[in-house]
Amino acid sequence: MATKKKILVVTGNLSHLDQFVIHGLFKELSDSAQVVLALPQSEFEGDRWSKLPSDFKNSFENIVPYKYDLRSKKTGSQLGEASTFRFRNLSSGYMQRVKNKYFFGLRIPSRWKTIRGVSAIFDSFSEVCARVVKEFPSFVRGSKLCFWLWSRVAVSKICKFCGLSEVAVQLSPDVIVVLMQRQAGFVVAAIDAGTKAGIPTLLIPLKWDNASSKYPIVKKPTRLLVYNQQLVEVCSRLHKMTNSSVIPIGSVEISAKSRLIPEKVPVEIVLIGGSSNASSSEPWLESVCKVLLHDNQIRQSIGRKAIWRPYPTGDSTSLKFMNAFVESHELIELDDDIKRGKSHRAQSISFDDVSAAYFRYCELLNSAVVVVSEGTSAIVDSRARGIPVIVVAFKSEAFVGSLWDCLQGFEHLQGLRTTNGVFIAEDESELERLLIDFLENPRRIEPDNSGENIFVDHRTYAQRLLDVIDTVLIDASKC
Repeated sequence: MATKKKILVVTGNLSHLDQFVIHGLFKELSDSAQVVLALPQSEFEGDRWSKLPSDFKNSFENIVPYKYDLRSKKTGSQLGEASTFRFRNLSSGYMQRVKNKYFFGLRIPSRWKTIRGVSAIFDSFSEVCARVVKEFPSFVRGSKLCFWLWSRVAVSKICKFCGLSEVAVQLSPDVIVVLMQRQAGFVVAAIDAGTKAGIPTLLIPLKWDNASSKYPIVKKPTRLLVYNQQLVEVCSRLHKMTNSSVIPIGSVEISAKSRLIPEKVPVEIVLIGGSSNASSSEPWLESVCKVLLHDNQIRQSIGRKAIWRPYPTGDSTSLKFMNAFVESHELIELDDDIKRGKSHRAQSISFDDVSAAYFRYCELLNSAVVVVSEGTSAIVDSRARGIPVIVVAFKSEAFVGSLWDCLQGFEHLQGLRTTNGVFIAEDESELERLLIDFLENPRRIEPDNSGENIFVDHRTYAQRLLDVIDTVLIDASKC
């Protein structure tokens, strides 16, 4: 019998594993491989670990702790911030991040270099100055000469205070799979450990935008596994990797099963917020209310109130706005999970609660006649199910950090304009027209199967990952 390949999965915290465990990735991998998990020592000390169900822990053949010192974490964060400044000219997305650091939330026009923009900056001069001071260390570290020297010292410090090199040598896996939300210290250390030990490394960004909109990758993995075909070219350029090293693999949440058109008759409008500042959604929420208030036939056809699911947040100001808004707009109902702080993205609740919340989220999408959304992964989650999506990007609200502004900047959002079944509403009248159309003529729109914006095929996510691993190991054996 052939020996099973050994896969070392590296993550920085337990919450990164939630969706992979919910969708049975590690159990499926274990049929043909030994799957070992490396987890920071600190994660074993929290309540979440003690409350994990046995099914979660049994997904792995072994779970090993590794040292992840605060110095490694802090330096990893600093390296990410500095690299954004250093390589901002490579990417409109990185430049967007820099703009957001200085101007987000200050109602400064997207075209901030105009007379109107400069005037708005002057009106918020003290706040802008405070942000400049805050970002100054990252700006200096990201200057050309400083970054060349400082980044080398930073990488050395990250690896010194992260114990993944010892884990890699001790376990001697065939391949290291790193789960990444952003370029944290453990990501740098894991790839460095693989490189030094001659072990191939695969980097899996957790979400749609994580590969392109966060930070440039300082340490290059053997393969970068991205969400869709569009991001292959983008990430090759941003991270200076060959096209063959960037592989579209899709999302563990979107497979053949989740792409089935729901049998349930859709009856709801689902409204998705994308900002931690819930009040920024008010203009388009008012437009939705206007449609429902002035068309009794439509109101009766949806059966229930529109369900509003703002971006999960613990911010008291946003929570206060949410509650006040639904109290004064009786046709809109606040999603129960957001109300109770039990979103499937929450890191402070148990795995069982995350799993239950995730399936409630899926049921919510499946019940939708149409989804009205800001720039979140709910767009691709909905399109994978054949649900039409109206993306709200009002040009009149074109301030730095607004969705209209981000559509021009972030590369992962730019492909939405050509995604089948996604409609961009740049003003109130367009939103109202599209909403009335889908409510009066409810219909599903088949997902785009090209892989350009949503990668799908006949394989499960685990099969796609195993195919990449097999290819990498064959290539390594030839060296």
